[in-house]
Amino acid sequence: MSREKKLRKRRSAELKKAAEEVRSIRVELEQAVNVFDHMIDPHRMDACIYEINALRARYNCAVRELRQLPPP
Repeated sequence: MSREKKLRKRRSAELKKAAEEVRSIRVELEQAVNVFDHMIDPHRMDACIYEINALRARYNCAVRELRQLPPP
């Protein structure tokens, strides 16, 4: 296997891994928003808000990293 082919294969794997991380965080974020939408306890609402904000930060970071990866 040529060096270029190995490099493309590694880049492709990195891209797939980063894209899967973005999808996974997006699912977690959607679930957290859904829980928040049905929450009635004000203390738990605060916890949901913190979780949603943390997931948004993780999502933004993961998207930024995905965009910085070179194409395969």
